[in-house]
Amino acid sequence: MRSPNKGYALEQLEGNATDISTRAQQLKTLATTMENTSVQLKAIGDSSVHRSKGTDKLAEMANESHADLSDAAVRYRGTGQSLASYGEALETAQSWLRANLSDVEDAENAYQAALVAKSEADYAETLALTTASGAEDDALTRAADRAETDADSAQDALTTAQALRDELWEEFEDVFGTWSDAYDDAVDGIENAIESADNNDGFWEFIDDVLDVIAIVLVVLSVIALIIGAPLTGLLAGIIFALAAASFLLTALKFAYGRASLSDVAWSAVGLLPFGVGKILSRGVPALGTVVQGGRGVVTAAIRSSLPQFSLLRPTTWAAPLQSLFAPARAWLALPKPGLFTNPLTALRLGGAETAQITSFLNTMRSTPWATSPGVAQFISSTAGSLPGGFLQGANIVSWSGFSVVDLLGLADAQPEIPGLRDVRIG
Repeated sequence: MRSPNKGYALEQLEGNATDISTRAQQLKTLATTMENTSVQLKAIGDSSVHRSKGTDKLAEMANESHADLSDAAVRYRGTGQSLASYGEALETAQSWLRANLSDVEDAENAYQAALVAKSEADYAETLALTTASGAEDDALTRAADRAETDADSAQDALTTAQALRDELWEEFEDVFGTWSDAYDDAVDGIENAIESADNNDGFWEFIDDVLDVIAIVLVVLSVIALIIGAPLTGLLAGIIFALAAASFLLTALKFAYGRASLSDVAWSAVGLLPFGVGKILSRGVPALGTVVQGGRGVVTAAIRSSLPQFSLLRPTTWAAPLQSLFAPARAWLALPKPGLFTNPLTALRLGGAETAQITSFLNTMRSTPWATSPGVAQFISSTAGSLPGGFLQGANIVSWSGFSVVDLLGLADAQPEIPGLRDVRIG
């Protein structure tokens, strides 16, 4: 059954609007993730601090990677926005069809029946009038009158049926036309997104290339994150998490289109585990800045408590106020902030380079003349107690080592398929 004016087929439209909208949101989220990661990578590539610290290779890789990620963000955001608009239009059209499709069919059938009834009534009227013409039989005259009345009733019924039918068809054509325009706009929008990104070397091949780049950068950054501590710890951790999340989202996108197995998605999700596990394992560990400030504070107090009480009668105490005034400076000189670089093995055990820096700072405190002071000793003991113990250190080693092994296997295309998940695919 087709519409009378534009010939649109009356049938439910194909496609799952909810799935399309969900995938559109995934693409837009992925675009934001890749855009933010691109900005962070560019910051690394442009930073003279990183280059001066011997991380030229990181800067070079960052500069090479951020442009690709930025182009991908343009493509995914444009595609996601186009799909989102289309998903809304499809949902509107499908909702209208679900509510009105049978009514349109009924109205069309009623109209066709009314046409037949009107034709039959007109024929009966013509026949009755012809028969009654010239005859003086009252029965024939009454039959002609009834036929004429029936024809008028059939005309009224046809007019009513046609009005309802035309109204519903007009609504359908408006809804269908809006959906059709949205479909064309979505196609044009996706094509424009591809042209704007200028990275159409084959969509899925490009996705695989991006995943390879992300895997390489993740391995490099993971090693660097175990060497470089505060103040760059948060920046590196944020970039690593963003890249791991982007890798997971891309793999999930491939799975949604039947180009990856659930096993691939599971291995990709493993890359996110260290961050969740790390939060649990590092619970209670103070920040380096807090430890440094607190350590210098207790040493300052220890220095001042070791000074003799000022007395005018004792010349040897006259310098005590000045020494007390300079106590913070002495504490600062005795307890310099730990260097940027750390022992990667120590950082691996303790869950991060910043925690390794805290250990170095505590060792510096133990070597000062005030280490035996009750306040200083208590501070060292309580801070050391908040750091990961033997069990947590083992968990950190397993978590980050496993994460790195999974990435290396992924680079070599050697990740084993997980039984029960390897055959789960869509499409």
